[in-house]
Amino acid sequence: MIGLTPSEDQRDLQRLAAEFAGRELSPLARRMDAGEHGDEARAAYRAMYAKAAGIGLHALLIAPEHGGSGGTCIDNVLVQEELGAVDVGLAGSLNLCTGMPVMIAAGADEGQRTRWLGELAESRDHVLAGALNEPDVAGSELFCPLPEPSLGVRTTARRDGDGYLISGSKAAFVSNAAVAKAFMVFARTDLEAGPLEGTSVFYVPADTPGVEVGAPTELLGMRGSWHAEVIFDGARVPAGARLGPEGRGLELMGAGAAPMALGLAAGFVGVARAARDAAVAYASQRTSWGRPLREHQAVGLHLADMEIDLHAARLLVWEAALAVDRRDPAAARLVPAAKAFAVDAAIRNAERAVKVHGGYGVAREYPVEKLLRDAYTGWSCDFTGDMLRLQVSQAL
Repeated sequence: MIGLTPSEDQRDLQRLAAEFAGRELSPLARRMDAGEHGDEARAAYRAMYAKAAGIGLHALLIAPEHGGSGGTCIDNVLVQEELGAVDVGLAGSLNLCTGMPVMIAAGADEGQRTRWLGELAESRDHVLAGALNEPDVAGSELFCPLPEPSLGVRTTARRDGDGYLISGSKAAFVSNAAVAKAFMVFARTDLEAGPLEGTSVFYVPADTPGVEVGAPTELLGMRGSWHAEVIFDGARVPAGARLGPEGRGLELMGAGAAPMALGLAAGFVGVARAARDAAVAYASQRTSWGRPLREHQAVGLHLADMEIDLHAARLLVWEAALAVDRRDPAAARLVPAAKAFAVDAAIRNAERAVKVHGGYGVAREYPVEKLLRDAYTGWSCDFTGDMLRLQVSQAL
């Protein structure tokens, strides 16, 4: 028998996340969507993160022996839907901090786990960012299996005594870059090997000399994710900053990718839900020809399709998360499928919500135009919809 009902503990976790999102994310999201990315907004973000850490959201996927709660992938997607329903940009930012420790746990030695995971679990300000994408490298090329040295990551990590010198630049889409305390940096340690064998990953504190973060990137949507360019100019790190053996960087990225991808997917389920809720509320109170809009068949069909897409997306995300938790090989196709479908459902529902609102759908005073901008941004966030579909086809 397949159970599709969250446990009482999971319902408590959902309620905790929903209350936190309504209280802390909502006011900050409005400021950041309006373009506030200065020092005051950074301080407000860090205050929000400290409160998220205070209720354990940041350490949900860290093992108890390292100070976390030892939660599951399904726990995280339940949380992220609640956060995404309020603001998927801030939800994505927090999801990155929640999911990155999975990669650290997969590749770190015991000393690194104790030091890094313990610090992440205990800290109230340890925002993480993953520095992978680069300005002149197509996202699909980063994981190219061809043994061609000219492909893949261009940032280098050159041996220098008992450490490495990291040089190169990361694209202006590095999530959390503008507020990060540390970066997980992907760099080439072997320039004669292909991308899969020549790329390593390093833990680099943001205050390391030679690390420079650009101004926050202005995006169409998801403006709470603090995207920015990161430049490394001979940034020196000790050998102990390398996660796992040389050449295993992209393999370790794959080990931690599923929880992060599904957390983000769940955030877009939240967008689809918020769009449905906004459309139902508006269609219930707005009248036309003497009756509520929802009683007109054309509008009712939109609302029905929104409900169908929402539940289909949620169930696919749940199925994929359960497959990850059970180490089911089907996760290889279910995870990218869930991410692709959740974003598509968010786009469709946001478009329908804008249509149901009529002229008010494109007015900034109503929430649905923001939901549409956020949803469209998701199509290009952490692999495009086309790339995700190719991953599904390759796993069949």
